Amino acid sequence: MQKSKRLHDYMFIVTEKILSSSILRHAYIKFFERATLEEFEMVEIEEEDKVLHVGCGPLPNTLITLAKYVKAAYVGIDKDREAVEIARKIVSEYGLKNVEIEEGDAAYYPLKDFDVIIISFGVEPKEIIFKRLKEETKNGVRVVFRKTWDFMDAIYGRKIEVPNGFKIVAHHNRRDLIKSYLLKKV
Repeated sequence: MQKSKRLHDYMFIVTEKILSSSILRHAYIKFFERATLEEFEMVEIEEEDKVLHVGCGPLPNTLITLAKYVKAAYVGIDKDREAVEIARKIVSEYGLKNVEIEEGDAAYYPLKDFDVIIISFGVEPKEIIFKRLKEETKNGVRVVFRKTWDFMDAIYGRKIEVPNGFKIVAHHNRRDLIKSYLLKKV
């Protein structure tokens, strides 16, 4: 992983932690609401689905938005204990009973029971996580894989490819320069 990617990830985490403790946290979540709803039109989450968001961070705006508008069971995990504590408080502020936040690492976290799994851009090591997704998830699992728009691959020093064992079903370019792929196992 290149220095610029590590720096980006670090700056993003610090920014979200700062925003989470300010009155701007709700505005931040609201700002991404429409983009998130547009992004997840391609996923077609259903009420009986169990959704896992890997790398939900301290401001779990994806989970909050989806839980507000799409009935399903949601779990967000993050390796950062402080981020998890903050995210729990924020989810509680919204009164969302269908969202759980847990400390967890997708390199070890149980994956087999989920119908939809969201992999945030900053989540590493992608190779290990996608190997587990390929081997341990049920058939028909929908994986949302976020990366930057293609032109930014040069900035981060590597082209991020669709992992082996998956095919692209759909993609969506978000306004925040994130490209989301909907993947299925092959």
